[in-house]
Amino acid sequence: MQTMRLGARWPRLFAAAVLACVLACMLAACAGVKLVADHDAEAARSITDTSAEVFAFYDRLIEAKARARSQKLAYSGFNEDWGKIETRLRVLMVREESRPLNSESQRIAGTILEFWQKYREAHRKNDDYAAALLPIHRDRFQRLFTAALLAEKAKRLADPDSNPKLDGN
Repeated sequence: MQTMRLGARWPRLFAAAVLACVLACMLAACAGVKLVADHDAEAARSITDTSAEVFAFYDRLIEAKARARSQKLAYSGFNEDWGKIETRLRVLMVREESRPLNSESQRIAGTILEFWQKYREAHRKNDDYAAALLPIHRDRFQRLFTAALLAEKAKRLADPDSNPKLDGN
């Protein structure tokens, strides 16, 4: 009777052992899998530089609108700046899209570009930019650029955290 119980358990034990081996192999194979792009200091610098241009542009718009008071803020006075900064944002987008495993940064860069194009088109269409919207839009860009920098910073690991061989223990 003892032999019969062991014989009945044998298929279960064998299946559990096979499953454990399969899981161990899968875990070993996944150990080297990367899920996020490496930190890129040049990308972080580009985000910072581009954000500085956007903030300076909005400061110029805000100052010009304050001087113009009730007059319109003509698009023609700012079209070169709109275009120059859009080019920088497109370059930022291309850089983020070219990096594998970088979907969060790609999404943020795409959102920044979409808002830029939307606000540019509204300024062109209306040939004015409402004074009340200027600080709101500037602050939105600040939040988005901050998110982009935080996403890049999250990719940076200290050497001991990214290379187990450097761990003294």
